[in-house]
Parts: sequence; C-alpha cells; structure tokens
Amino acid sequence: MKQHAEIESEFKEGLTHRVVAVIRSIESTAGWDHSSKQNETYLYILRAAQNVGCLEPFSKEQSALNNYLQFKKAGRKMCDYAWRLLAQSQ
Repeated sequence: MKQHAEIESEFKEGLTHRVVAVIRSIESTAGWDHSSKQNETYLYILRAAQNVGCLEPFSKEQSALNNYLQFKKAGRKMCDYAWRLLAQSQ
C-alpha cells in the first residue's frame, strides 16, 4: 500500500487540507468497494456529488477528490463517503 504522502503527491492540483483529510480517512479504512471500470466510478462520483448538492463543473478541490477516487477505482460507498465528508467539512 502506498504511503499517504505518495498518494497525495499524485493529486497536487487543487489539493487542500480538506481533501487530504478525506484521503487519509479513506486510506485508514479497509474493506472499501471498488468498481471494475473507470466509467462506473465516474457515475458513482456524479451521483455522490449530486447527493450533497454539487454539480459539474467541479472546483479544483472537488476535481482533486474526483481524481483520487478515479485512481482508486472507487465504488459507490467510497464515493458517497468521500463526498459527504468533503461537504461536511465546508
């Protein structure tokens, strides 16, 4: 497993302390669901963002989170968790 700093360095554009906190929370929790396709992950991202009232175009901060979720091939639960955590931190 990659270290937090390695993962975070891949998503520097738009990376804020809130996105770092979300990434660290996800990385410290085992058993997340994953999707088999990038397209599937993007649909989960859009749905999760919409559930907290965010629509495209995404801010740099939101895009950094989305890039991380795409990298992880996040499933529905991971996307929902990440977006809710980001929304609550604002």
